[in-house]
Amino acid sequence: MKKIIALLSFVLALNMTNVQAQTTSISTSVDKTQVPLGQSLNLEINYSNSQPPQADLTELRQDFDVVGVMESTNINIINGQHNMEYVRKFKIIPKREGDLTIPAFTDKQGNKSAPITIKVLAADAVVSAPANANASAPVQNEPQFSMRGRINNNNPYVQQEIIYTLSLLDSGGLQGREPVFELNNKDWVIRSIGTPDINPLVVKGKKMREITFKYAMFPQRSGKLTVPAARFEGYTLSRPKKRIDPFADLFGDDLSATLGFTFAEQNPVILRSKPIEVDVKPIPAANNGNWWLPAQDVMLADKWEPDTTQFKVGEAIHRTVYLKADGVLDNQLPELQFAPVNGIKQYPEKPATEMSADKGRVVSIMKLSNVYIPSQAGKITIPEMKVNWFDINEQKIKTATLPAKEINIIGTSVATEPNISAAPETIAKEPQVLPQGIEAPTVPTPVASEPKISDLHLLLIALGAFVLGILLTVLLMRKTSAPKEHGLKHWHKQVIAHAKNRDFRGLRDALLNWGADKFNCAKLNNFSELKDLVKDKAFTEELDKLNALLYTENNVEWDAKEFIKIFEAVAAKSRKKGKDDKLLPNLYQ
Repeated sequence: MKKIIALLSFVLALNMTNVQAQTTSISTSVDKTQVPLGQSLNLEINYSNSQPPQADLTELRQDFDVVGVMESTNINIINGQHNMEYVRKFKIIPKREGDLTIPAFTDKQGNKSAPITIKVLAADAVVSAPANANASAPVQNEPQFSMRGRINNNNPYVQQEIIYTLSLLDSGGLQGREPVFELNNKDWVIRSIGTPDINPLVVKGKKMREITFKYAMFPQRSGKLTVPAARFEGYTLSRPKKRIDPFADLFGDDLSATLGFTFAEQNPVILRSKPIEVDVKPIPAANNGNWWLPAQDVMLADKWEPDTTQFKVGEAIHRTVYLKADGVLDNQLPELQFAPVNGIKQYPEKPATEMSADKGRVVSIMKLSNVYIPSQAGKITIPEMKVNWFDINEQKIKTATLPAKEINIIGTSVATEPNISAAPETIAKEPQVLPQGIEAPTVPTPVASEPKISDLHLLLIALGAFVLGILLTVLLMRKTSAPKEHGLKHWHKQVIAHAKNRDFRGLRDALLNWGADKFNCAKLNNFSELKDLVKDKAFTEELDKLNALLYTENNVEWDAKEFIKIFEAVAAKSRKKGKDDKLLPNLYQ
């Protein structure tokens, strides 16, 4: 065995000496020198009898995306001469049109390859076969795919909405994800609008499909800005040549086609739209330092419940104000507040916002809810609400106004604060009245006596303490390890528990959380929203009673058992959030 190992070592050393004695060289080659933008080509670096250095692709990546790498080593022995080849193969995609250069590469021996120039055509260009091309090689003689972007306004105001339309043309078979923007600064806020549209069309006599993406873009500063390029990464599928069918050698035929399937390979595709220059105008001086709201349209509306102009002292009045703005983000909406009114207590809720797409642009809505509790009778005026905004179509400042409203309050004025604690009242017992001549029995006063503790008592006490300690330990372990309850069942139990305990504030919170889970809402702010979702007359009446208990001093009869019965009936109904259950009421439809 030692002799065999020594012989193999001698042969290997002899082979390595022969390899090192060969001439070293490095060469590069590509499978095509003309390629449409977005399509790939294959780059091969061949190190002959030389040692390749660690791959440095910094210079190559300046003009090309490297999407695939493969390495291999071959040793050939011909007439006693040993030749070793180390091959690196790259699949690369050009980043731009024009003449691009694949840089030279160097091996460890100092040999240097020659650079290669690649002509990159437009994505929809037709590539003709070179004069010395192989007749069997595939040649693109028709456009495959392309992508371009366009905007509807190249001179907007700062924070004004720009509609960006991105069109992707495909001859069929292109797959991939939604394009992304190559952002590297905070100059832009970009939001996708709706879902892509797919339409057939004919380009240069060829049937293709157009996939259209729409985005709302908002420049965050004035001056010269560049709309960032969009990048699409995808692939096409192609069937490899028949000679690499893994079953061809065994069965002498294309077995995969016979069985009804093929081995497809992915051809990577990267497309980029061209950057677009825009000149963004600053906020006009006419805005006078007010909140800047450049929009297509702005509306203010409100909803009263009950819907009347006459109310009672101490009665809860619900008012919801809606602010709708077309062409702005939800964080661009101004902060609105309810003005103080003499003779009325107010309990405003935290504002809620919603943003959606409508007719190819962004629409934002703010919802503000408030509860008014009148404390004095007479006619009271609720002040108007105003929102200043800039009409980008007419290029001028406008004001959206919600007019003042006069309401009539009837009843007796009260000076006390409304009872919102909803704690059960403590009822004092009245003195007992007895018939004449009959005296109330006297209850003897108990006399304290010194307790006597026997040995048995001490033993029982010690045993009880030991058992109690074990029970407490088990309970603490269960409490620590038991998962917290979340979701609809948890809030259902909370509603029942708070109703039985007459804890009205806890009941209110549990009901709103229960409703948000049942109807898939992010949050419910008040009973008015819950009533709109449930749409049950008996349940609505119960919520009105709870409102009165929460916000008024009126004596309201409330039966916990009846409420639980009605709630259970409502909870048993299976209903999911529908299209109408939105922040936007019917008055905007």
